Amino acid sequence: MAAKRVIRSIRLSETVSPFGPGALVDILGESFMAVTGDEWPPTSVRSSVSCDRLATTLKVDEFWAAPSTGDPDSPKTPGLEFTRFPTWLFCQDCRRMTQWRRKMETGESPSCPDCSGRLVPMRFVTVCVNKSHADDVPWADWVHRPSSAECSVRDRLRFQPSRGAREGLSSLEVICEACRARRTLGELRRDTLQREGFSCHGKQPWEYEWGPCGSPLEVLQRGATSLHFGESVSAIDIPEVSGRGAELDERIRKHPFFGALAANPAGELLDMLVGELSSQLDVPEDEIRRRVATLMGDAPSIEDAKQSLYSEEYEAFMAALQDAAPTQDFITRVAPIITAAGEIASEVNSLLSDVVIVDRLREVRASVGFRRYKPEADLVRSVPRKPYERSWYPAVEGYGEGIFIRFDGGRVDQWATNESVVTRVDQVFKYQEKSMLGSRLHSASPQYLLLHSFSHALMRELSFRSGYSAPSLHERIYCESAGDYAVFIYTTSTDIEGTLGGLARQGEHPYLVQAVTRALEQVAWCANDPVCVESEPQSIDGLNLAACHACMLAPETSCEGFNLLLDRALLIGVEGLPGYFEGLVSAVADVAVIERTELGRATV
Repeated sequence: MAAKRVIRSIRLSETVSPFGPGALVDILGESFMAVTGDEWPPTSVRSSVSCDRLATTLKVDEFWAAPSTGDPDSPKTPGLEFTRFPTWLFCQDCRRMTQWRRKMETGESPSCPDCSGRLVPMRFVTVCVNKSHADDVPWADWVHRPSSAECSVRDRLRFQPSRGAREGLSSLEVICEACRARRTLGELRRDTLQREGFSCHGKQPWEYEWGPCGSPLEVLQRGATSLHFGESVSAIDIPEVSGRGAELDERIRKHPFFGALAANPAGELLDMLVGELSSQLDVPEDEIRRRVATLMGDAPSIEDAKQSLYSEEYEAFMAALQDAAPTQDFITRVAPIITAAGEIASEVNSLLSDVVIVDRLREVRASVGFRRYKPEADLVRSVPRKPYERSWYPAVEGYGEGIFIRFDGGRVDQWATNESVVTRVDQVFKYQEKSMLGSRLHSASPQYLLLHSFSHALMRELSFRSGYSAPSLHERIYCESAGDYAVFIYTTSTDIEGTLGGLARQGEHPYLVQAVTRALEQVAWCANDPVCVESEPQSIDGLNLAACHACMLAPETSCEGFNLLLDRALLIGVEGLPGYFEGLVSAVADVAVIERTELGRATV
């Protein structure tokens, strides 16, 4: 009887992140890699995704979603292309290694040609250190490299425990059954292939044609995070808003220096012109550079694109506060933060300015490309550009709801100038300058760490109150201009009907203040204290302070910054360090003591 066809599927939203082009996908114990858009099925079976604002920012013509279906058993179902990677597999029963070819695919799980046992992927692959290529470990050549004898049989390899008492990777070996050449995995160190003369072939696993690359190779475990750094950009579908961003663009365009900048100066002249514009317009130099590049039609960097989109979204929320941002997919209402009187109300109103509840929103997320091995490696576009063809990116749209919370800008900036706060955050800033991930993150500042830490604390609390799981919540941190500080916590679904309203409900009075105060109470003490709160810079490259899995870290799909640039001490304060919400936490504690005291008297 013929084996049953294996149905392999992922969610439509996962085709952009985390399983966008170039990413590994583990399905039922098998390992595949998502291909770039030029390998996708034709447009006749894809779905068009519209978002003019995102397309304009990313300088592409259109977006397309992967084909989806409700009947995966149908042989006529158009599927998204994936390629098996790594192609070297080994049998769990007899340990024979087999290099699987595309022509061997039958729709069933691979089985051993010797014993029909199940084949599973080898655990190591290679990546190019500069050009973001990926390939199998050249197992046959690597095993035979130290051997002086010639071996004409290269496909009879076996992956098995090594001889003798060994530990770690040295306890496993690859052996050639023909000539008995053998090497342990302990010899497969990161620089081994480079020292032995192996170099990159300049290919991706799905490519049939490639050119020589010659860059050094590094060996990585198949599940290493550095195998794939996905680059995606999302935009909330908002109405056109004429705000400060548009006014600033107009001021730059009319300035006498803009003509000189349009002539593409470089070096000291460019720095001088940008510096003068920054001084005269009272705008940070980075924002001047970004806006000039946009006005000149240059394709922005990914970080610049995100900043531009966030700036426009912030303006839309400001318009919503004035009831001036109505649209079909951006339905908002302004909510009071707290209406009661007392010390808690006074503290809340002095720290937080406004709340906008978004009952319906539409988000479009596009996969721009990916990198491998290091964040500054060459970007591989999700869809290679071809002459005379319309440019596009893979994208997915989601509908949902959210809560926008705006901070009091003056109060935040005043707190951020405290010497102990500046000194503490400077520790993270110095580590960020040395980190490979530093360029992919927002610049470390007291304001950003405060907003990011608050967002994580509130997301953890809202996941219990709103009815949505923690991975389904997302954050956007607005911290681009002095005084414009806010967080937006939202959730989306690929269903056009959107979500059920549980999160938006938590933005109403009195639920939001209850959630905020409870979130602050939760992070005031961590199960890992005092170690957590007294830690020196920790986590990846020292980019966190008081933040660990027990108190601050969020699911990978929720955080916009890789769970980095977090410090709960900035929220609640520690000895010698004033927390932004320290007064609110104290007020809540005092009220709790009074209530417990009165309850005790009533009981007596």
